[in-house]
Amino acid sequence: MIEVMEDVIEDLHGHVHRVSDLAVNLGIGIGLGEIDLDRLALAGVLHDVGKIHLDPGILGKPGPLDPTERELMNRHPELGFAMTRNRLDPKVAEAILYHHERYDGRGYPFGLGGEEIPILSRIILVADAFDAITSTRSYQIALPVEFAVNEIRKHAGTQFDPHVVDLFLELAAINRLPLELSA
Repeated sequence: MIEVMEDVIEDLHGHVHRVSDLAVNLGIGIGLGEIDLDRLALAGVLHDVGKIHLDPGILGKPGPLDPTERELMNRHPELGFAMTRNRLDPKVAEAILYHHERYDGRGYPFGLGGEEIPILSRIILVADAFDAITSTRSYQIALPVEFAVNEIRKHAGTQFDPHVVDLFLELAAINRLPLELSA
């Protein structure tokens, strides 16, 4: 799966490993056990695997997505779940499925909120958002780490689980965030 993802998703290697590393550090802070940390590491690497089913033109589009393209893009968690549910630990597949659910219930694909969202997914959402903000993508340049930290702080309790954000802010305060920005 990883090899196929590398052919389709720009900066896959850097992105998924930064997400995985930050997610595991957050999981350690929350007190997850070794099995859940292993699940989190794998889910971090595979959270975007569903994107291999999307048109590369959508994935690399330099401007905003139109409504149809956005709808297709929003299907990647379900596609990733379908690919992994019978191959991997069910908790890993579940983390992939729910990694775009928001704490306030306004995420996708199901609009789950708060504690309804598995903790692994809530952690990946923070790690993924941080990396997305601080990495150059086809549609945006990398923004400063300080900006990303402030955005995540600002959206605690709405987009992000406030407890996960507190741990994220602790890591930021001691310079333990993955700071290698993509080119």
